[in-house]
Amino acid sequence: MQILFILVAHLFGDFVLQNDWMAKNKKKSSFVCMVHVAFYSLPFLFCGLLWWQIVLIALQHFAQDRSKFILWFLNATGKRDFAKPPMAPWSIIVVDNTFHLGWITLVLAMAI
Repeated sequence: MQILFILVAHLFGDFVLQNDWMAKNKKKSSFVCMVHVAFYSLPFLFCGLLWWQIVLIALQHFAQDRSKFILWFLNATGKRDFAKPPMAPWSIIVVDNTFHLGWITLVLAMAI
């Protein structure tokens, strides 16, 4: 049951709590990205995670959202066309969230 709450926390924090200002500027400004990550992290406070798990999730979220890692990854793995229309932007969103959820899974496994 906890994993369902954590999945919903990720989706709520990353999509529902993120406004246009955050979405448009988090790649350009560390401050904006920090504000986004602060709001993103809020739902995780209600999931029964340990403090260090929330910190690790937030740090990875900041690093990934502030950088162009997803586009770099798609280019580096021969998926250049996958990152372009008509597949983009959904292809980028899915890969981005797959990395976020993969990291969250690793963080959860560290506490077992």
